[in-house]
Amino acid sequence: MKHTHAQLNLDSLKLGKAQKKKEDNLMKQLRSSMQLLRNCLFQNEECKMAALKAHLVPVLHSLWPWFLTDNSSMQIALHLLCVYTANYPTGCASLCWASGGQSSLPSARSSAGNSLMHSILKLASQLSNDNSPIQQVVFCLLSNLALSHDCKSIIQKSNFLQNFLSLSLPKGGHKNPSSVSTLWLKLLLNISFGEDGQQMMMKINGFLDQIVEMCEYKHKSSQHLALLILHNICFSPTNKPKILANDKAIAVLSACLESDSCAVQRIGAASLWALLHNYQKAKVTLKNPSIRRRIDEAYSLVKKTNTQPEDELHAYYLKCLENIVQLLD
Repeated sequence: MKHTHAQLNLDSLKLGKAQKKKEDNLMKQLRSSMQLLRNCLFQNEECKMAALKAHLVPVLHSLWPWFLTDNSSMQIALHLLCVYTANYPTGCASLCWASGGQSSLPSARSSAGNSLMHSILKLASQLSNDNSPIQQVVFCLLSNLALSHDCKSIIQKSNFLQNFLSLSLPKGGHKNPSSVSTLWLKLLLNISFGEDGQQMMMKINGFLDQIVEMCEYKHKSSQHLALLILHNICFSPTNKPKILANDKAIAVLSACLESDSCAVQRIGAASLWALLHNYQKAKVTLKNPSIRRRIDEAYSLVKKTNTQPEDELHAYYLKCLENIVQLLD
């Protein structure tokens, strides 16, 4: 791949049809190399460590201008990065280094926007919401990177998440999301697993309202993702006052207790318990008669339900409701 990059740079100075054909052949060779490397890295941490030491990230970064002119090569490069970063925090962090992943020293971290991570965010921001193959794989890659503290820090500083608010949401009673909305929800869910990500999202003006609206989707998978994001941000002490002040958010969470889905019921109960935990002011909001009625009815119903002792999910739901009732009494 390094050799191909050197050849591409040399040949770019020359003109002619023969030169264009040679360039095409070099790009084809590069695509084959990346596909082979992707297969080698799949679920193999030793190979990933070897790729890190061989400076995979700086090589890909140096080839980035060529990828931008060739969608097929870009797609393969992004697939390679998806495999490389999956369950490999060190690999994720290497995309943030200004040196292109050649050092783990703090001084090498990128602050001037010249890391591969910045290039990936720029690409994702420029893609139209057309659910193209490149858009799908770049969001898949960002979902991996969002689990890394270093990558999350760059995402926050780049203001990339502001693009979430520009999503066009469906109107009307039968709300079915676009495929792009689902890509965003999967990314935001991964960001929301850490408290830094939970706070980052809530700093975006309009974020909570948009997520709450997406919780009302009829499409079960997307609704579930949106509810999980809302559930996760309830665990941050900094976020609790804002969520409790949002009537629609509380209405959505309490309505979960009346859902036909056991999973949705658990999400609602766990979220309400999280809001009440170590936060006295939450009692005032959740003692609202209509909310309290839903809680009491759900608790009464779950106590009557006969389940197997090994049903841990049912036991967790019961524990959530028990704690909610105790905290409100």
